[in-house]
This record gives sequence, C-alpha cells and structure tokens, in this order.
Amino acid sequence: MIALGCKYLRICHLNNCATGVATQQDKLRQDYFIGAPEMVMNFFKFVAQETREWMARLGVSKLEELVGRTDLLEVLEGVTEKQRNLDLTPILSSAHVPADKPHTCQVPKNVPFDKGELAERMVKETLAAIDAMAGGEFEYRITNCDRSIGARISGEIAKRHGNQGMAEQPITIRFNGTAGQSFGVWNAGGLNMYLEGDANDYVGKGMTGGKLVIRPPKGSPFKSQDTSIIGNTCLYGATGGKLFASGSAGERFGVRNSGAHAVVEGVGDHGCEYMTGGLITVLGRTGYNFGAGMTGGFAYVLDEDKTFVDKYNHELVEIQRINSEEMEAYRHHLVSVIEEFVAETGSSWGQSIIDNFDDYVGQFWLVKPKAASVQKLLNSIRHRPE
Repeated sequence: MIALGCKYLRICHLNNCATGVATQQDKLRQDYFIGAPEMVMNFFKFVAQETREWMARLGVSKLEELVGRTDLLEVLEGVTEKQRNLDLTPILSSAHVPADKPHTCQVPKNVPFDKGELAERMVKETLAAIDAMAGGEFEYRITNCDRSIGARISGEIAKRHGNQGMAEQPITIRFNGTAGQSFGVWNAGGLNMYLEGDANDYVGKGMTGGKLVIRPPKGSPFKSQDTSIIGNTCLYGATGGKLFASGSAGERFGVRNSGAHAVVEGVGDHGCEYMTGGLITVLGRTGYNFGAGMTGGFAYVLDEDKTFVDKYNHELVEIQRINSEEMEAYRHHLVSVIEEFVAETGSSWGQSIIDNFDDYVGQFWLVKPKAASVQKLLNSIRHRPE
C-alpha cells in the first residue's frame, strides 16, 4: 500500500521519500517507515480472502477455471468517443482454442534451457575451500550462455560466513571468454572474479563486496578506451565491492549504486543515475544525462573533448575541476584510484594517464550532488574502507 501511495509523489530520485522507503537517509527511515513483514503477510491474506469471495460469486473453485473465460467479462460502453470506438475484440478472443482443449499449463514446470552447468561445476569445485575459509584460485572457460555466474558461489559464501566473512581469504576465479548476463551478480566479499574477454548486461548487479575485473584478451590490437567491454545497467543497486573494466560500459552504468567503487574507460547515457553512494571513475567519454537523480557518492570524469558540460544532468549535480590547490586531496586520491585500476587490468590507457597525469588532471571533473559539500566528500575518501 505504501508503494501505491508513493507513485503519485514522484520524488524517489530526490532521496527524501515521504514514507521512508526509497531513501538512504536514516532519519527519514526511522521517522516514517514503520513497516514490518507481518503487515505484508496480512495484506496478502486479505487479497486472497477477497479473491475467494469473488470466485464464489462466479461459481468457480480454482483460478485455473477462470483462464480463457471471456464470457464472464462485460464490455462497458465508453464515456468518450475515443473509448467508444475502441475495439476490444482481440483481447476478448478465445484465440480459437476449443473449449475441450487445455487452456492452462499441464506440467509443473518447463525444463529450463539454461541448466547452469558451469555454475554447478564451480560450486562443486570451490565448496571445500569455502567451508574451510581457505581461499584458493580456479580457472574456467566461459560463454555468453553462462548467465549469473558467481551468484551461487556468493550464496554459499554468504550462507556460511556472511556477506563479508571471507573478504580476507577470498576465492579467486579467472575466466576466459564472453560472459552472459549478470556476471558477478550479488557478488559477496570473498569472491574475486577476473574475466579476460567481455561481458553482457548487468555486470555486478546488487554486488555487496569482492572484486570484478574485466580486461580484453591479451594481444588485442584495438584501443580499449574506444571499445565496449561490458553491457548496460552494470552495478545496478550495488552496495559495495569494486569493478574495474578496461573498456567502455553501456547505458545506465552505476544506476542506484549505493556503495560500489568502479573504474571504466567510458559510459553511455544516464551514467550514475539515481546513485546514492560509492565512487565511479570514467576515464573517457560519457553519454547524455549523466548523474540524473544522483543524491550521493561522487564521480571523476575525464573530459578530453570538452563536451561534458552539455552532457551531465544539471538538476541535482554540479561539477568542478580538481587541479586547484584546495582540491589537492582529490588529485592524490584520483591518482591512487587509477593506479589500482591499472594494476588490476593492465590498461595501457590508464597507464598513459598516470604517466602524463599533469597533462590530464586539468581535464577531469569532480561530479557531486549539489547538496554535498566538498569537505564531506573529502572525509568519505579518507575514511573509505578497503
């Protein structure tokens, strides 16, 4: 019911949700959100009871008996001329399925196309190391049919040791090939995954810890900063961990990120959308609408072609250079961020920036929410946990 009321306020992106749900502000959550799991359970009990009452009125005992029963629907005359001219015949059609033929699924479940064979193999081979909290290194070939790789291992880690319980004794897995969707989804602290190749959409979705490193195959002749290496909507809802990708990401990179640290060499439209925390560093071009709805965290953006002022969203974020004397701490921090990125990915583009940093530093923007002070962000840098 809260969600039904909230949709009319349309302020989720402002981080000041009036019900304390879509916000990271502790005060709003404590003062306004009074929900409990029992309330949701009670609500659905009422839904079930009312459904039974309507089914009794219609003379049916099972929901399956209602499938295809368009004869129970009554078409009301429209109020406006446009509504009266609306032809609902295709919706009310029985699709010419005979009444004596099944109208519902006749098997308990469909056999999944993706049997998760690689994921199952990975769990079997790493489980002993997870149980013993011993860490270890493993290698696998991966294809774009292998989706949500890492999710099952993260689940086993979290079930036994919590989200960050193995952070000091991580499992390290090295892949070669192309990863399917959601590589590193819900990645737990204690799982570091290295991919030599590329990945599809949703890399690091909901990740809470650990490390994801993606780099082109050795000997690749192309320039990584001019080439896509991961897809759209990466780090969606991430709360922690690190993502380093030697190449460009697609659209909506870092959307709703609230704690992850990432470095990429370019992003598409809507980067850092609705971001509430964390750090995003873009060593290259961005698309339009960068920082839309961004209320927390911050970003570094390299703007070589001087177009970023026309690409970031001016409503909630502001930008400033970091090459002034009062921004010296940010300058040093940016160097350390890029150095770690280069150490993990071997990026020649990142190394070039480091080698010529005095020439590049004046082309970087610090992107931050308008409500955030530079000093507060500086403190978050100094006290950021590794």
